Amino acid sequence: MKSTRKTTEKPSDYQHSESPSHGHWLWGIAIPLLLTLIDWPFREILTTSNILMFYLLGVFFVAIRFGFWPSILASLTNAAAFAYFFAPPIFSFAIAEPENLAGLAVTMVVGTVTSKLAENVRHQARVAEQRERRASVLYRLSKELAEARLETEIIEIGVHHLYAEFGGRNTFLFPDRNGLVCYPNEPPLDISLQGADLGMARRVFNHGQMESNSIDTFSNEKALYMPLTGSTGTIGVLVLESVNPRRIFLPEQRQFLGAFINQISHALERASLAEQAKDATLKMQAETLRNSLLSSISHDLRTPLAAIVCAASTLETDRGYLNEDRKRKLASAISEEAQRMSDLTIKILEMARLEAGEVVLNRQWCAPEEVVGSALRRLDKKLKGRQVNVSMPDGQALVYVDAVLLQQVIVNLLDNADKYSPSGLPIDISVETTPFGLSIAVADRGLGIPEDLQEKIFDKFFRIHTESAQSGVGLGLPICRAIVEAHSGEIHTTNRSIGGAVFQLHLPVLEAAPTIDSEEKG
Repeated sequence: MKSTRKTTEKPSDYQHSESPSHGHWLWGIAIPLLLTLIDWPFREILTTSNILMFYLLGVFFVAIRFGFWPSILASLTNAAAFAYFFAPPIFSFAIAEPENLAGLAVTMVVGTVTSKLAENVRHQARVAEQRERRASVLYRLSKELAEARLETEIIEIGVHHLYAEFGGRNTFLFPDRNGLVCYPNEPPLDISLQGADLGMARRVFNHGQMESNSIDTFSNEKALYMPLTGSTGTIGVLVLESVNPRRIFLPEQRQFLGAFINQISHALERASLAEQAKDATLKMQAETLRNSLLSSISHDLRTPLAAIVCAASTLETDRGYLNEDRKRKLASAISEEAQRMSDLTIKILEMARLEAGEVVLNRQWCAPEEVVGSALRRLDKKLKGRQVNVSMPDGQALVYVDAVLLQQVIVNLLDNADKYSPSGLPIDISVETTPFGLSIAVADRGLGIPEDLQEKIFDKFFRIHTESAQSGVGLGLPICRAIVEAHSGEIHTTNRSIGGAVFQLHLPVLEAAPTIDSEEKG
């Protein structure tokens, strides 16, 4: 799969119990020597107990900053420095006075105890920091997974977070249609693991138990194969490269890795269930559409079919009783009813194509008058005897549209106006281009449309009068709206004050119209 991230996250360093470094040991010596240097000018003023307290403070500081064993070294260095520089006889490691010897012993015991306590505090602080960091990492992971909708997005998020936290390349394997675990078809990420043992992955998938390339010792691990378990069973396998075994096989890290896998598994299962729900919804909608289609076209197709069958049967059984005029009328009826069925079929297929999202606009620069003129020519026979008034100012700008589909919109609106307005009354068309786009209005002199239905008439299969003398399945206006919206436009209807309905559509300007230079004209 292709990564949408610009950079790959750098693997974070796993923080474990610190071993004292050379610098820590040096501080265990340097701090007592520094305190000795500070105390030396005040040796006549300070008592031995005061000096021992300063040394004890240094031991405590070393324990907090550098750990238990450097603090033990600091205690030993304190003892040597105190005996040599401050305990009589000075410049000798011998201690003559018993109280100094007892004070030094007590100081070392107290220093050891406080160092151990300080080490425990440091350890608890490291544990708390680790847990806080893990909680933060899990929060970021869960947040990104919650925002992801597609399975590919979830896998990409999981691969990046696993690599960042555990330092190893990894990949997710899922079963194909035959139930065999295999690599996905998408191109791999740069940090995806290649060359996984598919046989082992399939065993893990089938048995739901973790396996690895080598189980003798953790240091020999090459890759770890872990099942992705959902509520319905194993849904896939995670293969994680073991670069640093401590980052994977320590108990807390194993629990941490398990939390990662659980979150990713649940997210993948959620995406899969959402996809299944979407498919089920689409199937239900398709079934509803099929039922609505059948119920809507049953009457409209049955009527022309009956007329065609009747006329054809009359011509077929004629024994010479029909004159030529009667035969022409029957042939004309067959032709008209067949054309009517053809128009209904075309609308049904066009609506199905629009609903399937298969419309690809073939935009070209064209003149609005050409589009309107072509639509009128297509309906020349049907609109014969009806006056059509076209209002279109001269010098209309070119529009960047799919001329064929826009012509179909105008044809549907004119056909609708012709059906639902009394014959003989004119139909008005107005066309105008502005800097904001193209506006076309088609108005009739019919009864108009009730206000509560002015939006509903654009729904599929909706007709104001279910049974009427007018043919149709209620798809003309929905087709108009689908085509207009494909052009990022809008269409609506209102009633005229003088009676009738007006269908107004507006297509926005997406590109500036081309211009012809004067030199090109010459």
